[in-house]
Amino acid sequence: MSTINELAVNLSPDATMGDKVRALRAAQKMSMAELSRRSGLTTRAIRYYEDNERVPSVDAVKKLSAAFDVSTSFFLDDDEFRRQEKQDAFLEQVNKEYGSRGKAQARRLLEDTNALFAGGELSEEEQGDFIDEMQELFVIAKKRAKAKRGSSKNAQNSQ
Repeated sequence: MSTINELAVNLSPDATMGDKVRALRAAQKMSMAELSRRSGLTTRAIRYYEDNERVPSVDAVKKLSAAFDVSTSFFLDDDEFRRQEKQDAFLEQVNKEYGSRGKAQARRLLEDTNALFAGGELSEEEQGDFIDEMQELFVIAKKRAKAKRGSSKNAQNSQ
C-alpha cells in the first residue's frame, strides 16, 4: 500500500472526502474513467464525491481505497470507519425489513442524530451508544407500526 507521503498529496486539515478523492486522483494522474474502471464505481458517483454532493458509503470507501492503493484510514479514521460500517449494516437491515421508505426514514434519523453532536460535549463512545439506542428505538417503532397495520387489516378482513 502506498503511503500518503509517497503520493505528495497536499490537503488542508479540514479536507472533505471529495477533496481527498480529487487529490489522490490528481496525484496518481488518473482520469475519472480510469478510477471508475479500477474501483467499479460509476464516473457519476465519483463526480458526486469529488464535488461534495454525496458522501461515499463504507463500501465505496473500500473500493476507492483499493483503487488508489491506500488505507481506508486516509478517508476515515478507524473508529469513524467502523461507525459508518455499522450504520450501513443497520440501513441495509432496515431496507430488507421495511423497504426503501423505511431505509430513507432511518437514514434521516441517523443524519439528524449525527447533527446533534456537532460541537457537542459527548465522547465518541457516548455518541456511539446514543446512536445505537436510537437505532434500536427506530426498529421497535417500525415493528409496532407494522404489527398495528397488520392487526387493523385483519380486523377489516374479518368484517
